[in-house]
Amino acid sequence: MPNRLASSSSPYLRQHQDNPVDWWPWCDEALALARAQDRPVLLSVGYSACHWCHVMAHESFEDPAIAAVMNQRFVNIKVDREERPDLDAIYQKVVQLLSQGGGWPLTVFLTPAGEPIYGGTYFPPAPRHGRPSFAQVLDAIHDLWTARREQVATQVASFREGMAAIAGIVDDERAAADDAPALDDPEAARAAARRLLERVDARDGGFGRAPKFPNPTALEILATIARGPAGDELATACGNALRLTLDRMYEGGIYDHLRGGFARYSTDREWLVPHFEKMLYDNAQLLPLYAEAAIEWPEAEHLARVAHETVAYLVADMRTSAGTFFAATDADSEGEEGKYFCWTPAEVAEVVGDAELARRFCEVYGVAPGGNFEHGRSILHLMKPLARCVDDDAPEVASLLTRLQPARERLLAHRATRVPPLRDEKVLTSWNALLARGLIRAAAALSQPSWVELARACVETLCRDHLDAEGRVLRSGFEGRVQLRGVLDDVAALACACLDLHEVTLAPRWLAQAEQLAAQLVDHFVRPQRDGFDFTPDDGEALIERSESQHDGPLPSGVALAIELLLRLDASDHAPPAAREILERTLDRFRGASKQPFGYASLLQAARLAAPDAVHVKLFAPSHDDADVQALRDALQDRRRGRSTPLSWTFVASPRRGAVVCRQQTCTSMLGDRDAVLAAIG
Repeated sequence: MPNRLASSSSPYLRQHQDNPVDWWPWCDEALALARAQDRPVLLSVGYSACHWCHVMAHESFEDPAIAAVMNQRFVNIKVDREERPDLDAIYQKVVQLLSQGGGWPLTVFLTPAGEPIYGGTYFPPAPRHGRPSFAQVLDAIHDLWTARREQVATQVASFREGMAAIAGIVDDERAAADDAPALDDPEAARAAARRLLERVDARDGGFGRAPKFPNPTALEILATIARGPAGDELATACGNALRLTLDRMYEGGIYDHLRGGFARYSTDREWLVPHFEKMLYDNAQLLPLYAEAAIEWPEAEHLARVAHETVAYLVADMRTSAGTFFAATDADSEGEEGKYFCWTPAEVAEVVGDAELARRFCEVYGVAPGGNFEHGRSILHLMKPLARCVDDDAPEVASLLTRLQPARERLLAHRATRVPPLRDEKVLTSWNALLARGLIRAAAALSQPSWVELARACVETLCRDHLDAEGRVLRSGFEGRVQLRGVLDDVAALACACLDLHEVTLAPRWLAQAEQLAAQLVDHFVRPQRDGFDFTPDDGEALIERSESQHDGPLPSGVALAIELLLRLDASDHAPPAAREILERTLDRFRGASKQPFGYASLLQAARLAAPDAVHVKLFAPSHDDADVQALRDALQDRRRGRSTPLSWTFVASPRRGAVVCRQQTCTSMLGDRDAVLAAIG
């Protein structure tokens, strides 16, 4: 019989509705039950595309004997980390304190008040590789709770101190950062780029060895510095590292060579064997990187092709009827990771039909007897160097791949008949806003106005359905239900997407919407010291702490998005009254960011808007769809392509026509000629 999770708004929680575990969602009633029964809480946090979450569910949560122990001794709570990133952020710290690690599934034991007692990630059904079994952990926590309650109090106090210390790390970093460049100094991003280059894998691109994540926020730093002046050695090094990484990711199995789109990460150095889940946020951020790289290296036609294929994948597989996008697809199908995506030579030959075409496809995409993955199957990837697979009379890679296109189409059509991985059909505000932003950037790079329309439809739906009656941002939608108060990332990302839409359309409504969201951000998320932003709103659910969204993860940090938003609005004189003080204090507090570029890459990018070389242009015309002002907007977009310094603009409805160019709160007089505007920009 289904448990309480059957009616959940989370597909991940619904995956556990038939477990014999008496699961609760996170709610006051569950914590009240724990208090009434004097039981500890077993908190399990995961997400629908998490492979090891599925493994632990199958091994432990579907086991009647384990479930009986859980039900007898604990109040068991299941949380979707994508719906409740606030809870995940708090309790990940427990595992970080214990092991310097973290991840999912997250398994934490709490007092009925929500204070942590102990935590870990995946626990196997039997002791393995130094890990205790899940049953052993359950026994140990039960013994601790029933027989050694005074030790529980000691544990709680220790975790409380440790979590407070983690919260103070930024302030400690600031105290030791006097030799770091200020964030509004262009040297800050360059210093960060030098540190990033030290970690680049010179053979296969990316950072470090294995596992390997795309790390798009760090790649953005490399891309920015790579657009520097000719002869700049750092710019050349960044460009080489960026190009190597984009090429190797495209060639590897992390890229879906039939449909398009990237998997979450690679388990190996060569980008060959991914965890096959596809996340909206990864593709949202990689899309503009490939599109803009196609401008820098026009001879590398695969860069633009990746962008086009990624958009096609998102529209075909991830777009909702309302114009927003689903969250993710799983790695597993029919109980096997990657089964949906992998092939044998016999399967390719049967589906393609043409023996020679099938042979060439297998040669180029690495489908071989014995395979490179489980069960003798092969992950599609481009063999390296690709030139070895090219006939002497057709050396161009594009020509080869064009000839293989019929095989790809037949294989994709056949793949569609397989049992697909589960799709998590949540619509998350911040993830959708990031995709809208990526679509707008990619559209500008590759002159694809239809992608702007995709972004506009997405943001329009978010602003209609993901705001409550008071205009407050909501985080998650599923099957027509939109709920949960948005966190900092949701508010800031949506506001930045509105600003991006204003720049590309000049429509005043998007600037007005961004202003409203910025006011919400300042009213409810700014720390009392006005030197940063809390992850959750001041009137949200009372948890054991209010954490900050300081560091980049797979997504840009909420702090970085908030800084970008306020700097852009301040440049156009549309920021909330307190914005400048907040900006000054926050940028000073994070002064040491360039020393930790993997944690603060997006903040370093945002802070460039405060640099002396940042330019903001105010466009004046009677209407935003005036032909002259639209033409000037197009010229500004062209000027921004390949530019290493920030350039932004806003539209002002006015009987006058022309533009004003501003740097550091100093503006030119009204310029009526396009060439004069471009000359003033430099």
